[in-house]
Amino acid sequence: MSIGFRSNGPIIWAHGGSQLAIDAMRDVVSRIKLIESSVTYVLTAPLTAEAEANDIKILQDSEAQSSIDFLTKYSPDLCLWIDESISSPLFLLINRFSIPVVLVNAKIGMLPSRTWVWRKTAARQAVRSVSFALIETAEDASNLRSFGLPRKSMAVLGPLNAGIVPPNCDDTERDHIAEVLMSRPTWFAQGVPEEELELVLETFILAQRSAHRMLLILDTPNADPNEVKALCETYKLNVSTRFEEGEPDASTQVFLTDDKVFEDGLWYRLAALSYMGGSFSDGNVSNPMIPAALGSAIIHGPVLSAFSNSYIRLRLKGATRQIDSEAMFAQVMGKLMAPDECAELASNGWGVVSEGAGAIDQIVEVSLQKLGFGD
Repeated sequence: MSIGFRSNGPIIWAHGGSQLAIDAMRDVVSRIKLIESSVTYVLTAPLTAEAEANDIKILQDSEAQSSIDFLTKYSPDLCLWIDESISSPLFLLINRFSIPVVLVNAKIGMLPSRTWVWRKTAARQAVRSVSFALIETAEDASNLRSFGLPRKSMAVLGPLNAGIVPPNCDDTERDHIAEVLMSRPTWFAQGVPEEELELVLETFILAQRSAHRMLLILDTPNADPNEVKALCETYKLNVSTRFEEGEPDASTQVFLTDDKVFEDGLWYRLAALSYMGGSFSDGNVSNPMIPAALGSAIIHGPVLSAFSNSYIRLRLKGATRQIDSEAMFAQVMGKLMAPDECAELASNGWGVVSEGAGAIDQIVEVSLQKLGFGD
């Protein structure tokens, strides 16, 4: 958990220099908390990282006193310095507070200033607090060694990609519902805002022509479930709900989730294909790495305000399908419900998630070791 006071357990301060670093450090601290519940953390970023989330505190190099006050208040036991320069004034403050630092793909380049000798001396001072460095390139390793960091205190991490800790579900219930569905093509429309409801339902009706017996699991967190059910019935669709019937049956066409209970982990696991709601309206979409980690192929519209880096990563690896217009939605849906089409997208998605998992695991392991947990 992010904290507002000095706790009794160890505190990690994670500072990320980019949105990708911020996503990664959230993943790292979440996994550390799962392993060692006594650990608490605080997350910071520079203004240039354009971090707008409530759990991120902005620390500016130009505001030295604010940074000093921050470090005095939290007195962290470990700093994770992720994708940010070691020549920043904030980093140079760390030595004054004797905080052990783990560098994670930090920007290592030579410190700018007067003479080569001065730069070398300043660099050695800068890395004095570094207890371990996870680095991206051989050049970074060479620079750190020239600054005085021993080879045994560094390891190559490679490109940094945030992983994901997917939500759990009741495996027995999942197996039971899967048996009830009997391999019916299943589509999960997750986080659908009210302004997209008619689009989703009309798309479902049209897509059924090429994907017979299709089931739509419909998640509408901000809509009145009774109104949603009534709307489905105006389209002459057979509706069941999580909060009444509990599960779909063989005749169910649309199954409404219960917005009072978070069960996305169950629905993603059951659905061959997931639509990320909000991508045809306000862009307030959910994290696509979750369905990717759970084996569900991903489709979305053109408007992506949240988690944009994750959507770009998945799209570049052929792990999502973007639908550029509402008119194309049903056509693409019908095609993608074919098992081989879904399987390819899902396989590519799992590959992207796996890329990030190794790096995140390595950061977690090193962090726990530096805090005195484990070997």
